[in-house]
Formats: sequence, C-alpha cells, structure tokens
Amino acid sequence: MTKADYFGIAYFFFMKTMVTIGALDPTGGAGVLADVRVAGRFGVYGMAVLTATTSQNPKSFNGIEAVGDEMFHKQLADIFDHYRVDAMKCGMIATKSQLKILIDFFDSRNPKNLVIDPIVSATLGDRKFDEETIDLYRKLCSHAVLVTPNVKETEILKEISSKAVLNKGGDADSNLCVDVLNVEGKEYRFTSQKIKTTNTHGTGCTMSSAIASGLASGLDLVEAVSQAHDYVNRAIKGAVSLDITEGYGPLNHFV
Repeated sequence: MTKADYFGIAYFFFMKTMVTIGALDPTGGAGVLADVRVAGRFGVYGMAVLTATTSQNPKSFNGIEAVGDEMFHKQLADIFDHYRVDAMKCGMIATKSQLKILIDFFDSRNPKNLVIDPIVSATLGDRKFDEETIDLYRKLCSHAVLVTPNVKETEILKEISSKAVLNKGGDADSNLCVDVLNVEGKEYRFTSQKIKTTNTHGTGCTMSSAIASGLASGLDLVEAVSQAHDYVNRAIKGAVSLDITEGYGPLNHFV
C-alpha cells in the first residue's frame, strides 16, 4: 500500500459525521444536497434524512410533497441505530407531525451538537403556520445547541429556547452583513461587507451546515460560527461569476 492509501484509511477512520434533516432542492443550491456538499468541503461525512421533495428553480417555487411519517421515522432510526452522529443540522420540516416525531425522537436520543435553521414562512406544507406549529418549533429548539433564524424568523419565533441563538443579518437593509451570536449571556459579532450578486440561494442552509460541520470537527461554538461566517462570505464572493443559471443562483460551495 502507498502512503496515500494509509493516509486515506486513517482519515476515514477518524472522520467525523454530520446528519442533515431537510428537504430536497433539485437545483442543489439549498436543502440536503447543499448541506452534504458543505460537509464534504469541511472533510466531514454527511448523511441526510429527507422531509420532503420540492419543485423549484431560480425564479419560482412550484411545489412540495412531504415524506410520510413512517418513512420519516425509519430514516431517523436507521441512521441513529447504526452510525455515530457527531453533529446535526435541521432545516425545513414539512408537516406538524414531522415536528412531533422529531421532538419525541430527540427526547429519547439526546442529539449531539444540533443546529436548527428554522425555515419559517406563511405556510408549512399545506398547513397554516399557526401558534401550535410555532410552539412545536420552540420545543424542538430546546434540543439545539444553536438556532440560526434570519430577521423574519426571529420576529415570528420570538422567545427561542436554545443554548445559543445566531441572528443572521444578511437580510437586513444595510451594506454590512452582521451575524450576532448570543451564547451564555455574551454577544459575539461577525461582520463582512455585503456582496452585490443574485447568487445567494441557500445561504441559510450553507451557514447552518457549515457550523454543524465545524462542531462535528471539534470546534467550540464561537469558532464554528466564525469559520462558517467566513466560509459563507467567500462562497458568495465565489458565486459572483458563477454562470450556470439565470435568477437567484447558488453559492459556490467549492471555494
């Protein structure tokens, strides 16, 4: 065997893992496809639990179909029963019943290094995003080491029960992107210049999966957020000249 073979075996043996829970975006810019790609970029083995399939393109969102409850639970059990899970990232949950399944599952499994990117909008699949759903999201967030809402999601969820909250500032009306991390009564700010480009699809997914990958690799929370903020900034810069579609294209995850 060559030295490269031995290195490859050793690297795989010590490789960390990250599980993403979310939807399939067929364009690959967001959702589980983007999350697994980001994990690989950080040298982490990515696995995925699918909540739904979507139909979307850079100009419009055209439909969503949720995974059934039994299949959703089976995916969770198959991974947790047979693989070491060093970190998790939770993105779009398609139904209330999936939220309840996750809460019950996490109550019994006590997930490690869970990062939640709360995909909150006016609707959740074919259900209204009502107070019951918001309460379920808050219960889910109580299992997280970090929740990463954007400006709108912060307003909707309000009091989030989590060890730490990262308020993402990319949607704010400013020339700067300021991400504010609140953890254990301390505030940390991560600032970068906004980049003029329409290729920003999946920024939130990229940020949260990058943080989870950092946590899986052994970084503390502040280090993981700092690394992820820098990575997302470079991925957006690298997407300025990414000419693969028209409209809101993806970030360049390979920077």
